[in-house]
This record gives sequence, C-alpha cells and structure tokens, in this order.
Amino acid sequence: MSVSDAVVAITTRLEREEPSVAEAAAAIRRRIEGSLQVAIAGRVKAGKSTLLNAMVGERLAPTDAGECTRIVSWYRKGTSYQVSARLVDGTERPLAFKRQDGALDVELGDLSGRQVRWLDVRWPASTLDTITLIDTPGIASLNDENSRRTREFLDPDEGAGGDADAVIYLMRHVHAADVAFLEAFMDRSVAASSPVNAVGVLSRADEIGAGRLDAIESAGRIARRYAADPQIRGLCASVTPLAGLLAETGLTLREDEVANLRTLAAAGPDVLERMLLSTDEFCDVSSSDLTVELRRELLSRLGMFGVRVSLQELAAGANTAATLGPKLVARSGLSELRRLIAEHFMPRSRILKARTAVQALRSLAATMRSTHPDAAVKLDREVEQLEAGAVEFARMRGAHLVTTGEARVADREREELERLLLAGTPAAAMGLAAGAPEEEIKRKALEGVARWRDRAADPLADPAVVEVFETAARSCEAFYVGN
Repeated sequence: MSVSDAVVAITTRLEREEPSVAEAAAAIRRRIEGSLQVAIAGRVKAGKSTLLNAMVGERLAPTDAGECTRIVSWYRKGTSYQVSARLVDGTERPLAFKRQDGALDVELGDLSGRQVRWLDVRWPASTLDTITLIDTPGIASLNDENSRRTREFLDPDEGAGGDADAVIYLMRHVHAADVAFLEAFMDRSVAASSPVNAVGVLSRADEIGAGRLDAIESAGRIARRYAADPQIRGLCASVTPLAGLLAETGLTLREDEVANLRTLAAAGPDVLERMLLSTDEFCDVSSSDLTVELRRELLSRLGMFGVRVSLQELAAGANTAATLGPKLVARSGLSELRRLIAEHFMPRSRILKARTAVQALRSLAATMRSTHPDAAVKLDREVEQLEAGAVEFARMRGAHLVTTGEARVADREREELERLLLAGTPAAAMGLAAGAPEEEIKRKALEGVARWRDRAADPLADPAVVEVFETAARSCEAFYVGN
C-alpha cells in the first residue's frame, strides 16, 4: 500500500468511527485527491503577484500595496468566477469583485484584514487544472504582521497545519533575511518543508545589469552560483532567474500595445538609442511621436528591459501580439521555471500532498487529545507507523539529508543518490532512459541493493550517512519488486 493510500485509509476510518472529526478527516482525504498546492513567498516587492499572474496566464493578482495583498490568497480551478473570504472564525463569506486594469479588485466590505484568514479565488483557467497557486504577503521583516501571516501559513508549527505542499521562494538577491525566513519554516522532519519541495527564483532578473539585453544571461550566472552554495542548496532544490513582468506581459500582450511599440520603432536609430539610455530619456516629451502617457504605460507593462527586447524582436519580424508575446515569454525565463516545477514538484505530487496530509493528521490528533484521548493516541500511533514504514517518506528524508549536506558523501555518490532518491520514475532513478525494459530496471535495482547495503555496513560511517545508504538500498528493493 502506498503512503497516499494509507492516508486515505486512516481518514476513511476516522470519518466512519469519529463523527466529531469526520468533516476534518474528509478534508484531509480530499487533499490527497486534489491538486498540488504551491505557495509563492518572498520579500516585499519581490514580484510574487506578477509571477502568479504569469503562471496563470492572466492578470489576476493585484500587484499594488492594497489591503488584499496583505492577505493569503488562493487561486484554484473553478467552474465559474468566484471570490470568497475564509474567516478566522471558520465561516466563509462571498465577496464582490471587479477587474481593475486587468487585475482583480476584491471588495472586503465591512470586513477587516484581521478577520480574514485567506481569500479563495475560483477561476476557470486551464493552467489551474493540476496546481493551486497561493499568493502570500510580502516579508518586510521577521516580526511584522505580513511576515507573521506568511510564517503561520507556511510553518505547520505555527498552527496552519501546513497547507502548502511546495514553495516557490522569490528573492532579488540572497539577503540574510531570506535565509533566516526560509530556515524559520524549514524543518528536518519528514512531513515538513525541505529543499525537496522548495524552488528559489531570482526575481526581477531583468533589473540586473541595468536592464541590458543580456540581463537574463547575467542573472542566470548569479542563480547558478547561488544554487551551488551549500547554504542555499540546503533550502532550495534549485535557483532560476525570472523577469516576471516580461512573462506576465508576454502572456497578456494586446495589439494596441504592439502598435505603440511599432510607433516607437519608427524613430531613427540615433533617437532610439538615446531614448533607451534611461527612463527619463524614454519619457522625454520631444523623444517620440508616441505620447508620454503611452510610453509610461509601456514602461509599466514591460520595464525598460522589456521595451528593449520588444524593439529587438520587432526588428526581427515579430510585429503582432500573437508573434511578439511568445518571444517575450521565451526571453523571460518562465519556461525554465515551469520546467523546474514539472521536474521537481509534479512527478512527486502525490507524495508531497501525502506529506502535508500526514502533518494535518498530526494536528488533528493534537486537537482530539482533550476530548477523545484514546482516539488521539490511536491516530498518533497510526501516523507514526505510517511514517516509519513508508519508503516514499524515507526517500524524501534521505534526499533531504544529502541535499542539505547533513549526510556528507563524495560528490560522485551525492549525484547518484540525488538521482536515486528524487527521480520521478524507476527508470530515471536507475539512470536509465525513459521506456527502459523492466528486466533492465530490475537488474540495476538488484545491483543497487547489494552496493548500498555494503556501503551502509561501514562501521565508521556517520549515522546520517548510514541512514541514507540504507534508504538507497530500500529504494532499490522497492524498484526491484515494482513498488
């Protein structure tokens, strides 16, 4: 039985035997069956809402500093357009909303931000079929109200029950506050956040190098350096650069905006070169036949980097929204982030959701101790047995120990172990191509069992290293028998 099936069995038993917690148990069961819940976190002005809009493909999340940006907001697939507030007292209230400059303008009415636990936005977008995106308030410091809301949401120990299955963390540069915040909700236990379910994004990457045409390439070199840093590697599976504004605009580009860009491009090369030196020169009244207001709107939608890229792509022949938009998205870095999500999160979506569900079961047991102590003890025991016996959780913990450096192994072994413990398929875990014959997978798995058992038998090895080697052997055994 897989760990997901075991969680479903436990919640089904609770629904049948414990009426007082049946609703909560059913909600945990639905978590396993629902979409992957990915939180977007980062410091103030890191570009979280812009990234969310780019990933959805619509300008939904407000990017200004209004009341709603200080509230955790869920964006998930719906059959119609709906927004509601989940209140601190456990009730739900529908909210009125409208589109303001493309983004949602949600009216809280007589509600204050402190009364709202989170906003629930249901939207019929195909991009939300398999993933729920959660926009969290910006982190100004470790102590302010916004940081408290985000910390409570992301950290199971703060009382939220661990609602996020995975985290995308945005940073403009790696500040001490970024590291401190990530470490604050990073736990070494199986069911909590770890580098396995966290990806770092070097956001607003187009601003690196003053928005030069090679800004993304420069940001990519910085991101690779961060990804190789042991401290950052212990907090994020990878780091990738992103020009979020360019991605968002590329996906929502309008024909009138392209027409305005064509008007700009009609100016002489010398005039364009001077205009692109700075925003002041760009908005100079005498610089172009295009009005200053329209030029400022282009800057708000594209930034100076985006304007430069757009003019370059126009000169290459992309002169409509249908042709220019995809070019901008391709230059933004969004495709690489989507690839990371597809490779790091989606293949292990079910186990990531099971981790969150296990944490929720622990929280449920804690709430039952005062009223149903015997049932709480039984539930705790079931969860402990589940965590101890699940090879999927053991693989996650082993990957965590290797990735964070807690288990110190040789570089060659580290790469092999990460592949074995993190790969989404048995063939990939064994270092084989997709579609490899089952006999070949079994042969490689059997070799792995013998090898890693031998490595785990080293009497001088560190306990963390022994645990990793034993987990590698268990993983190979599971692949051999087809689990």
